Amino acid sequence: MSKSQIPGERVRILADEFLAIPTTSYQQRSLGAALALFLDTATKTALHRAELVSKSALSRLLNEYSWDTAQGWTVLQGAQWDALLLAARRKHRPLLRLSIDLTSIEKKGSVLPFVRVYNEVHGIHLVVLFAEYGAVKFPVGYRVYKGKGTATPVTLARELLRTVPDSIKRRFRVRVLADSGFEAAVFLDEVRQLGFEFVVGVRSTRRTLHPGEVTVADCPHGGYVELKNWPYDTLVLGRVDRGDRVFHAVSSELMEGDEVIAEGKARWNEESFFKELRTCT
Repeated sequence: MSKSQIPGERVRILADEFLAIPTTSYQQRSLGAALALFLDTATKTALHRAELVSKSALSRLLNEYSWDTAQGWTVLQGAQWDALLLAARRKHRPLLRLSIDLTSIEKKGSVLPFVRVYNEVHGIHLVVLFAEYGAVKFPVGYRVYKGKGTATPVTLARELLRTVPDSIKRRFRVRVLADSGFEAAVFLDEVRQLGFEFVVGVRSTRRTLHPGEVTVADCPHGGYVELKNWPYDTLVLGRVDRGDRVFHAVSSELMEGDEVIAEGKARWNEESFFKELRTCT
């Protein structure tokens, strides 16, 4: 088998494994039609556009039938982590970027599961873990934010980071990217304890340990900062003016301020992915 055939063969094996999860041929046929529909980027996703099965059959598969969807997620995640390991073969401790994002998918109706109002958006709110290594990039995990009184987005993000397999930790240098919604010291400490580095956005009003009432906004681009409530390493600050607002980010790695901003831009590119996703749902 040639190298050009390997990716296609792996996809076929994954598809066969995934389609075998439902226990009846009827459900397997419906799942195959659903996958073809969702993976067709040229067609707007709508159940009535599915081929070979009816809209009602797909609706029953997705909403009524008791098949092992958790196993489906396990199969998919395993294939994704394996794809990253395959892409990094023969590389010496390459860099893997893991982005954390809170994305809201607006929904109408008050009786839908998991629908809450958060940040003035009525919909489903997902904390998503997104992996990127070179040209290989995809979401590798998510948690649903269920509203006030439940686990916070920061807590959910910490849970997601703990799901990264040991094989990935050993193979890659991991850099976590997140916006200022995840600047809490408990999140940064979770990243540190997992052995990862980070570039995380911070509010301009974030206090530092420098003498006087000094905030991040008072510190220079590329300078070193010591954040209040962060007793560990000195961090590098990056700042960028995007017109209507100045953004700040800190890095746990020794790098230039422009490099910090470049990493922030890499995360903003992932934001564009989630914005595109919302338009397709």
